[in-house]
Amino acid sequence: MRRYLVRTLAAIVVLVAIALAGAYVYARRSLPEIAGTMKVAGLSAPIDIIRDADAIPHIFAANKPDALFGLGYVHAQDRLWQMEMQRRIGHGRLSEVLGEAALRQDRFLRTVGFGRAARTAWASTPDWVRQQITAYLAGVNAFITTHHGSALPPEFSLLGFEPEPWTGPDVIVWVKMMAWDLSANYSFELLRHDLVQAVGRERMAELMPPYATDGLSIVGRSGGSGGSGGSGGESLSTVVRDFSPAHTGRPEGLHDNRRGSWTAAFASSLSGGDPTVRHLLLGGATTEGLGSNNWVVDGTMTASGKPLLANDPHLSARVPSTWYLAHVTGGDFEIIGATLPGTPAVALGRNRFIAWGATNVAADVEDLYRERLDPTGLFAEFRGRQEGVTVIPETIIVKGRAPVRVDVRVTRHGPLVSDAINATNAEATTGPKAPPLEPLAFRWTALDGDDRTLSSFLQLNEARNWGQFTEALRDFVTPSQNFVYADVDGHIGYYAPGRIPVRASGDGSLPAEGWTGAAEWTGWIPFDELPHTFDPPQHFIVTANDRPEPPTYRHMLGLEWPEPYRAQRITDLLVNDLPGSVRPDRGRRFTPDDFARMQADTLSLHAQTLLPVLLAHVHPSRAPDQQAVALLRQWSYNAAADSAAAAIFEAWFRQLAPTLVGDDLGPLVTANYQGRFSFVTRFVVNTLAVNDSPWCDDQSTAQHDTCDDAVTGALRKGVADLEQRLGGDMARWRWDAVHRAVFPHQLGTVAALRPFLNRSVPNGGDWSTIDVGAAAADRPYEQHSVPGYREIIDLSPANDSRFLDAVGESGHFLSKHYDDFLADWRAVRHRKMRMGRADIERGALGHLWLVP
Repeated sequence: MRRYLVRTLAAIVVLVAIALAGAYVYARRSLPEIAGTMKVAGLSAPIDIIRDADAIPHIFAANKPDALFGLGYVHAQDRLWQMEMQRRIGHGRLSEVLGEAALRQDRFLRTVGFGRAARTAWASTPDWVRQQITAYLAGVNAFITTHHGSALPPEFSLLGFEPEPWTGPDVIVWVKMMAWDLSANYSFELLRHDLVQAVGRERMAELMPPYATDGLSIVGRSGGSGGSGGSGGESLSTVVRDFSPAHTGRPEGLHDNRRGSWTAAFASSLSGGDPTVRHLLLGGATTEGLGSNNWVVDGTMTASGKPLLANDPHLSARVPSTWYLAHVTGGDFEIIGATLPGTPAVALGRNRFIAWGATNVAADVEDLYRERLDPTGLFAEFRGRQEGVTVIPETIIVKGRAPVRVDVRVTRHGPLVSDAINATNAEATTGPKAPPLEPLAFRWTALDGDDRTLSSFLQLNEARNWGQFTEALRDFVTPSQNFVYADVDGHIGYYAPGRIPVRASGDGSLPAEGWTGAAEWTGWIPFDELPHTFDPPQHFIVTANDRPEPPTYRHMLGLEWPEPYRAQRITDLLVNDLPGSVRPDRGRRFTPDDFARMQADTLSLHAQTLLPVLLAHVHPSRAPDQQAVALLRQWSYNAAADSAAAAIFEAWFRQLAPTLVGDDLGPLVTANYQGRFSFVTRFVVNTLAVNDSPWCDDQSTAQHDTCDDAVTGALRKGVADLEQRLGGDMARWRWDAVHRAVFPHQLGTVAALRPFLNRSVPNGGDWSTIDVGAAAADRPYEQHSVPGYREIIDLSPANDSRFLDAVGESGHFLSKHYDDFLADWRAVRHRKMRMGRADIERGALGHLWLVP
């Protein structure tokens, strides 16, 4: 019997091994061909595609249409599954392949109407733009029509379908989704509403103090602060003076557990389905982390005598990466940098004449409007009259069940997103159901029919000077970006294009009353009046999501700029003699190596500003807490990966908001508030500046708590949390032992696939460091927002330019280029931005010829 069982077990093992080997061989069939000759339809002349030593494709064509064809082809070769999921997200068609689990996400996507907006934008796209997009689509579709079954990425086989041909709206819809990822103002409106419901308007203002009037501005920047983080402290002190707590007592009632949290209702309705889609839909609505850095200096500050430009955009971490590195040449057209798979342009990079980088302006281009509907729900009140509500039927095909019809109601202010939120929450079968929202319409610039943002990028790619560059930006709609510019003639510049609304009244900070007409959008800030500068007298420009213009600027751009720690640190490194600076000798000129060290910088101006305030209020009694305080007093504020003090400070900061406001706000609103790190920091500094602030007293207990008690208690909770995670030997603690950058794959939620598809690496930095490392508020210490692309561009003839993607060029998990950039990304080691043919061919992995 025993021998029989052994033989049976051995047979099972052999069969499993054979099955795994067969699956491996099957999956490898879909690895892209990077060498040889392939005949394809749609070309006018042959294309040579060279993958260099880093697997980055260099496309050489006779003209631009063929070059764009080649870009479409290599995008499909390396990232077709990613592109497929992106367009399904944009059009709200996830349920067709993922089943009922994705229904709630599709319902929201269809209600907002990303796909409808993309189709409308395509209909109004100029012919010359359509021609270029069509050339790109021909390359994508040439790959799709010649690859089926096992020749497609393995995810298609796992889910049992093949991709449809690509169309113009499929390209535009992902531009809309990228705009959504960077336009999360609606979430601040929801949060302010929740805070008002919990504690009233005046105390809400204490919890969300504004950007300081004397804080850094991109235009009119005065230079260095005279020391690391000096401006950070000054801006917070201004907030203290202008918004110090005025209350000595607390209002009773008005907690979210009685009134409901609008933010929680949104989050609850989008929490199911694919987690990577959830991160995209909630994006900046969950935590402070999405941002970016860029800076540029002119030739007076460089060793080469020509400008240097750096950029590292911060977006959600995912695998494959958001970005795809490519070099595209067609006749006299040449471009290199970061592309977005599914779109035919270089978003960030350079051509032969100019270079550019971008960061998010954080402009307020979204408004929620509360609507008064009649009993039928088909009419909305506006200025005393009833207006008809447009009803758009949407049919969602759901794998494994009957189709679901969604009637999208649209008022003059936009789609009623509350319909999708309420419908999904009403269907919840587990946990308490969120109270229904009142009718909320969503107004957003990206939903307008004449969005020509992609046209803007296509023009920008061909610009040769500042005049052509800025002319290209006139078509830019959303998301508004801080573009920095440099050219081979030595000029540098900055522009913040985009449609930013002018309101009849109000500042868009809270959901408006749609029926009054008082908060209508009356137009856009004129392009010539948007923030910009050219060849500034200080010889450099820095943007890192800080305020674009000083408070004297005549237009309202937005309200939610983070504390300018990253911008200040970059500025300090450019202009001051600082300990540890990359420019210790003011006479020294910058090189690309200096900029690389700056991109790797992890000095935390957040810690430098906040920690002294906390240490003045802490009185630990436990031995571990005393040891933690001793480490913090010796800390240099460098949030390096191997720092125990960095881990302690981050754990302490994480506990401050729940300790100070948890009893006032309740668990739901507290959870949404504590991820707003800039507001929390301003609030904490303000609160601790007031003697025995009422915020420090925990109303849920009978005893009176001082601010010293609250700060000490938060430290105790933070240290206890690290003891549980890292053990009791504090000398062995490291920040990267708990802080990991997490890169999920869309199918990585399946337990059996997770080890093959997902990636994560230990990492340093925090939300305020140049090498950003924001920890998610909802998943302690995990980093979900990353500098997914880095570029350093040298405009001198030597062209010592570099770039780097976070993960890898390939979207195929069996490719060695699936994650081969990850170790270099963590260490901030760039790859060469090759443009010379000899350099490209040196060590090249293969030549692929596409011929008509």
